[in-house]
Amino acid sequence: MADITNLSVQRELKPKVEDVIPHFLDGHNKALALDFVAYLRANKTAPGWAGIHNQWKSVCKGKNICRISFISPRWFATTKSNKRDSKWVVTVYLQHLSTYEDVVIAEGLQHLLWENVYYCVHKPKDSVPHVDLRQSAMSYPCNHWNCAPGKNIIICGKELTNVCRGDNLQYYWVYDPDEMALNGIKRLFELEKQARKTGRK
Repeated sequence: MADITNLSVQRELKPKVEDVIPHFLDGHNKALALDFVAYLRANKTAPGWAGIHNQWKSVCKGKNICRISFISPRWFATTKSNKRDSKWVVTVYLQHLSTYEDVVIAEGLQHLLWENVYYCVHKPKDSVPHVDLRQSAMSYPCNHWNCAPGKNIIICGKELTNVCRGDNLQYYWVYDPDEMALNGIKRLFELEKQARKTGRK
């Protein structure tokens, strides 16, 4: 039987994410991931293979709103040690966050954003947060589009420095999300989806 986690097999079969989850996750994490995918399908944003090894994306209004990625031992080998044991990542793309920040703060979801923002790899080592707490999948000498050392942004009243400029998208990487994090992601997903549908900017 072909290895469904192999890139060449995925290119041919474009498998459903549910078929790949058991190859990376088990027990409670597997159940959480399957529940999250079922949630995406129920909300008419079924994740399809992203054309990238072990990654699936959901689209809303023609643009990414969510991505599910599974981590092989060599994936992001240059990331900080506390992330090397991670199994999967849920990425949320919040292009209209400014229109519902008040709701995020009222519901106490701002920490989920602050703790999972995607930083530029050229962020100064002596700046906050500590190097071990940063999300950054790129490696040196990454400076696509002459964008280093990133941009400074204010998210829910807090300034975050040297955030990745990648395609000028605002996205957040949540490694190995637990049930609480996934519930937060679902709520952010709902708010972003509604903002896109109503055309709020």
